[in-house]
Amino acid sequence: MALVTIRMEGHAQLQWHVRRSTTSGRWIGVCEPMNQVTEADSLDELNSVIEETIQLLLTDLLLDNELEQFLREHGWTANNVPPQVSASDVRFDVPWQLVVENKRDSERRAH
Repeated sequence: MALVTIRMEGHAQLQWHVRRSTTSGRWIGVCEPMNQVTEADSLDELNSVIEETIQLLLTDLLLDNELEQFLREHGWTANNVPPQVSASDVRFDVPWQLVVENKRDSERRAH
């Protein structure tokens, strides 16, 4: 089967709130709507890790037949979802952005 891209649509871009840990110096990303937390040594690496995290979570939900319910609970939809697919045949296109927070709680958008 050819690679299928599933486009996610919702009310807005998925936001990952990001801060740098004062103890470890690592970047920590939190996405409340997806109930996910991830970390990396740099912002560039964090971008890659977030993309991978999104792909893994949504692929697991799809393979477990829980994707439709998850999307409905969050007010999202997905286009081009095949009835049967293997994990290697699917890629999710999810609009997301980093919201980098500093110690003063101001925000800067990235991605």
